[in-house]
Amino acid sequence: MALSFVYPIYNEIDNLPRLLPETGRIAEGIFPDYEVVLVDDGSSDGSGPYIDRLAAESDNVRAVHHARNRGLGAAVATGLAFATKALVLYMDSDFPVGVEEARAALGQLTPETDLLIGYRLGRAEGPRRELMSWVYNRLIRRTFGLHVRDVNFAFKLIRRPLLEQIRLRSEGSFIDAELLVEAEQLGARIKEVGIHYHSRVAGVSTAAGARVVVRIISEMWRYWRRRRAGTTGPAHLIVNADDFGLCEAVTAGVARAFDDGIVTSASLLPTGDSFEHAAALARARPGLDLGIHLALTQTCPLSPPTRIPSLLDGGGRFAPDWRAFLGRYLRGAIRRQHVEIELRAQIERVRLAGLDFSHLDSHQHLHMLPGILPIVVRLASEYGIRALRYPRQKRSNTRRRESPRSLPGRARASALSLVCRLGAPVLRANGLLIPNDFRGLSEAGAWDEESLIGTVAELDGGLTEICCHPGVDDRIDDQLHWGYRWEQELQALTSPKVAAAIAQHGVLLGTYRERLSAGSQRLS
Repeated sequence: MALSFVYPIYNEIDNLPRLLPETGRIAEGIFPDYEVVLVDDGSSDGSGPYIDRLAAESDNVRAVHHARNRGLGAAVATGLAFATKALVLYMDSDFPVGVEEARAALGQLTPETDLLIGYRLGRAEGPRRELMSWVYNRLIRRTFGLHVRDVNFAFKLIRRPLLEQIRLRSEGSFIDAELLVEAEQLGARIKEVGIHYHSRVAGVSTAAGARVVVRIISEMWRYWRRRRAGTTGPAHLIVNADDFGLCEAVTAGVARAFDDGIVTSASLLPTGDSFEHAAALARARPGLDLGIHLALTQTCPLSPPTRIPSLLDGGGRFAPDWRAFLGRYLRGAIRRQHVEIELRAQIERVRLAGLDFSHLDSHQHLHMLPGILPIVVRLASEYGIRALRYPRQKRSNTRRRESPRSLPGRARASALSLVCRLGAPVLRANGLLIPNDFRGLSEAGAWDEESLIGTVAELDGGLTEICCHPGVDDRIDDQLHWGYRWEQELQALTSPKVAAAIAQHGVLLGTYRERLSAGSQRLS
């Protein structure tokens, strides 16, 4: 069996000379195939360059760096993400566990054990630390029902199948509790082993500092809230490209973002000028999940004008944008019968093209309007569609575009959030699959590499949809005037750095089709 040793490092320069020799002694005769992952968490004492030298001198040593000090949890999570072996052991780099005791503990791993954890024997930390540990362990037990002797002891051996199901979010010392609570929730078989604790012989511990304690409490509170909301556990991500079929530049951009990037799904625009080409590209890509991008603005209808006059402007087109549509809708000038006629025609066009589709969404999210949502839900039921976009964006971790439209944009986001809440009972009653979170409202047309990486890093568990707009030619905006950066989004969606961030943070790319097969997702 192969083993990865993971060591978080923050200003441990005096402990590093013995790290590899003692690690080698632990592995000797037990794990001939092992690697050492060293994570420098923004050290200022020269630990970073030192572990680079260790990595240069040893083929089985990997050095990873945080540009700034982020905390124990962030270092542990990074180390676990970079570990590659079937078993992964996380220990502190100041060696609180002696070599022989570590070897004896590893010998207690059985085939039935998913997670082997240590608990400290003896009293080596002083009365203050002992009291804090006693209180913390009982707090975790009362709050999360986790019955282990020592939550924070830095000796945890994890089997990879279990590790791959756990997504850790804490960046401070709550990381140990989060790991154990998540493992227990997954039904992991946890075995505890007593180990004598050895005080550090060099360096200074910050584990009992006031700032560390405050951070633990803060992360514990946030984790408790996520558990209540059902957004702990693995993060499932759908990356959906909108406006597939709008025009040739957008159609080509969506196909490329799927072929070479992270896009897993696309919403086909039945009223688009490039619909037939998009349909042909979709047929050639059976792995691309499809939705239908229902439109009531900015394009031309499929129904005869005489059947839907309330939806049209003077030129036989839809309203020029959502503002114009909403004004007419609020005045009662939009006939719901006309809406149903047109939306049915759009679904029929996709169906008659011989394409399978898993979900519905809409241009400018108009399907969530109170009078329109029941129509869309009814059509979804009639056509056997079991998933629907729920564009309620809980927060944004990305940079907003500097624009005089930013204030109206925020007002629109608030209004959309309100109508989503109002529509929640309809969605619950019809059992539709919807995401726990949505990203791409404030970021519409402005995704870049940095914003995508930032969003991936802070995704909650559950299901999130990222809405994007890739294209191969920004000049299309000369006619559309949407202010979108189509090529920038395509570059970000095909960036190797974004793909690496998804892998590093344990985010699971998928589709509505796959989630429907896996089981229903309740509205959070």
